[in-house]
Amino acid sequence: MSRPSRRTALATALAAVAAPAAAEAIRDAAPPASDAAAWSAYEGRLRDRIADAGGGRFDDAAAREALVLSNAARTAAGAPALAWHDDLEKAARAHAGDLARRGYVEHLSPEGFDPSHRFWLLSRRVIGSPSENIGYHSGPGSPVGARHFMDQWRKSPGHWRNMLRASHTHGAFAMVRGPRQAVLVGLYVNPLAELAEPLPFHARGQEIGRAIRSLPPEARPRLSVPQGSRLGEVDGTPPVMQLTAVRLVEVGRFDVIGGPIFLAAGGA
Repeated sequence: MSRPSRRTALATALAAVAAPAAAEAIRDAAPPASDAAAWSAYEGRLRDRIADAGGGRFDDAAAREALVLSNAARTAAGAPALAWHDDLEKAARAHAGDLARRGYVEHLSPEGFDPSHRFWLLSRRVIGSPSENIGYHSGPGSPVGARHFMDQWRKSPGHWRNMLRASHTHGAFAMVRGPRQAVLVGLYVNPLAELAEPLPFHARGQEIGRAIRSLPPEARPRLSVPQGSRLGEVDGTPPVMQLTAVRLVEVGRFDVIGGPIFLAAGGA
């Protein structure tokens, strides 16, 4: 299955869009599971950007308008409407703020974290692998709104397909505005399951056990190193782990779907 590059840079002076990111993580791009400090630092960075918008300001009305416009386009294409998802919104706000703060426009962070990692670090209950669209505008003139970015994505077959994908059931958007720029991040997902209670980022054995037991047996829940990462040098259990489950695609074929990433107690 082909997937677009996650390191597409933006060069247009006034407006640009990053190539859409598919749900699959880039193999081994993120820090290894042995590097608890790197995962903990990025989780903290995401929460800081949710709080401060990277020095800009969140435009919540534009974010909600983006959902309305997306659903109008999906309805016209025969796809079901997306329901707003609060955890997707967190991940979208965090990345939009990070793009504004560090001045880059890519799906992959400078450290190697991708859209799924952001969702798995911030959502503490959902099993699901999201995909992402990014729109960017910079330059003088009147402020652009959600419709401007929808027009951008409409002209990009990859972005438009990503937004209209019929298998998506939930979505959320975040727009950050600065003095001369605006960034819109859209995330889409089809959740597989939800834990009975949030799994803390710093998780202990009993909490991990309850999370696993709250998933149906047919989901085959298991623990692994985070998708898109690698083990690294570690003696024993890696400090950074992920709860995953499987989705039946067809008879005899399953997709492994990621869930919350956590630090095992004593791993940071």
